[in-house]
Amino acid sequence: MTSYQHVLQPLDLGFTTIRNRTVMGSMHSGLEDRFYNYPKLAAYFAERAKGGVGLIITGGISPNRQGWLLPAGGTMNTWGDVINHRIVTHAVHKHGAKILMQILHSGRYGYQPFVVSSSPIKSPISPFKPRKLSDKQILSTIDDYARCANLAKKAGYDGVEIMGSEGYLISLHEPIIEMMSGAVAMKIACVSQ
Repeated sequence: MTSYQHVLQPLDLGFTTIRNRTVMGSMHSGLEDRFYNYPKLAAYFAERAKGGVGLIITGGISPNRQGWLLPAGGTMNTWGDVINHRIVTHAVHKHGAKILMQILHSGRYGYQPFVVSSSPIKSPISPFKPRKLSDKQILSTIDDYARCANLAKKAGYDGVEIMGSEGYLISLHEPIIEMMSGAVAMKIACVSQ
């Protein structure tokens, strides 16, 4: 008997059960960034689901234009986005796996001219200087996260993962972290009811 005896056992989370405890972590493949690649993205995730993965986490999807990683990057903020994402969730569910959509706001790391952050200090890895978010823009961004989570649910995702590390928007500045993390969690909890 190995010390990993529970890895292939189901995991009951109360609101859903994952068929086993294997997780495909989030990897940004680039397929998320163009709507015409969603059939390829669906096939990519379907193969992993068919192979037995219990839970899949997508690459980062932005809640708004300012959060794009690249110009016109993967976004979930309109009903039009839901249609493409349903292709992905259906392909994964057909093989018995669950799938979470990762919400990622690039903050000052975005490679596009609309970048925003907690300060106007440019990232060493992006050619663009961010605009500092005002309090009103922070509140609007919180609403964007909640809308994104709500649309993800309508697209068939089993939940969302909020990327809040490594210098992306939520991890940048203590007041933003406090204001956004609590408010985003509350709003997402409300839309998921």
